[in-house]
Amino acid sequence: MESESLKYWLALGRLKGIERALSGVLNKFGSPEAVFKENKKALEAFSADFARSVAAFEDWKPVDKELALIEKQGVSVITFDSPQYPALLKEIFDPPCILYAKGRISFEGPTVAIVGTRHPTHYGLRMAETIARDLGGMGATIVSGMARGCDMAAHKGALSSGGFTIAVLGTGVDTPYPRENTKLYEEIAAKGLVVSEFPLGTPPQPYNFPRRNRIISGLSEGVLVVEAPLRSGSLMTANLALEQNREVFAIPGPVTSPKSMGANKLLKEGARLVEGAEDITTALGLKFVPGKSAQAAPELGKEERLVWDCLNDGPVHIDWIAEKAGIQAGKASALLLEMELKGLVEQKPGKRFLRRF
Repeated sequence: MESESLKYWLALGRLKGIERALSGVLNKFGSPEAVFKENKKALEAFSADFARSVAAFEDWKPVDKELALIEKQGVSVITFDSPQYPALLKEIFDPPCILYAKGRISFEGPTVAIVGTRHPTHYGLRMAETIARDLGGMGATIVSGMARGCDMAAHKGALSSGGFTIAVLGTGVDTPYPRENTKLYEEIAAKGLVVSEFPLGTPPQPYNFPRRNRIISGLSEGVLVVEAPLRSGSLMTANLALEQNREVFAIPGPVTSPKSMGANKLLKEGARLVEGAEDITTALGLKFVPGKSAQAAPELGKEERLVWDCLNDGPVHIDWIAEKAGIQAGKASALLLEMELKGLVEQKPGKRFLRRF
């Protein structure tokens, strides 16, 4: 797209409330450039509020600056009228005017959002990563928000299977957040796609993250909530999915766990219960291929297998592992160290161990 045309799209995207009026604006005026060159009476005849919003937009310097940054950083901008704009996202009530993108632009194939709490249990992390890995290995695109916890696990699971994943940021597409996920951000940008509706350089502002949730659900045919307390962004995403006529899935958790109360509530209200990837593929009419994407079980010796079986629900203390496996504590320690070096297990504080997958 030519810089002059893109300039007006960037300006249009900065108008307050444009998402809810976008289709009507484009149908009426034809293009963003026509909007900014239209006379006041014509704009007021369409909408007094919209006319005031256009009239109040006077500072073109940030737009010019952003144009230069887009070119310098190699960021793509997908406008609402572009053939690259995701068809599913156009269906929602308030689609973003533009999407900034880094990576391989692709919105093809089945898409499933996987979301959950930023502070999950080991169970939540394991389920998010496993289901994302299995779905990704079958060709589904995994959408999430690159937040700590379940989001991060979902992206990693998709990437580990060679699948495609889309991270929807609540910051500018050039601003990875949280910072500890910078390496993950770079991997997604290299192998998948990172998108945002916010201008380049937008910092992490709390009110932007609930806003971006409608894009996570809007890009997806279904939304899976892994673990979520009763008040969480994940439940907001699930509610948005319902409004957008998407499927909502949830993974059941212990009734005593506050981190599963939100997911359990969704199930009571009619969300589809999920125990594995097959539940999602069946609901969405996709072909499930057993074992196609599952990570191969590690080759273990007899005593290693005893230790491995003790870690099924980890993390667990080394003394419990030794007792359960029927071996000496010193032997258990040596076996765990060897398995840790192989990348099979991970040690947590307090000499507690869990499987790496």
